[in-house]
Amino acid sequence: MARRELIGADELPIPLSTGEFQLLCVLIKHPGIVLSRDQLLEFTRGKEAEVFDRSIDNQVSRLRKKIEVDPKKPTLIQTVWGGGYKFAAEVESL
Repeated sequence: MARRELIGADELPIPLSTGEFQLLCVLIKHPGIVLSRDQLLEFTRGKEAEVFDRSIDNQVSRLRKKIEVDPKKPTLIQTVWGGGYKFAAEVESL
């Protein structure tokens, strides 16, 4: 995270937008915890974010395409219907 870089299984860097990087950081810092869209917006954009902003859904979709084996059947970033999203992988501190 300190290098703001994501490396794929093929050892090649995976470019992330600032928003995607911020979202991934928030999810990694709260593994297994369901975070609502509003919480994710506040964590990534602060208080100025619009409550009905759907940009989180778009960022999750783009991030899934970059990190999931099958973005249509995500295992890392899971949707919790009526709740939000959670990062389902185990996270180890380095």
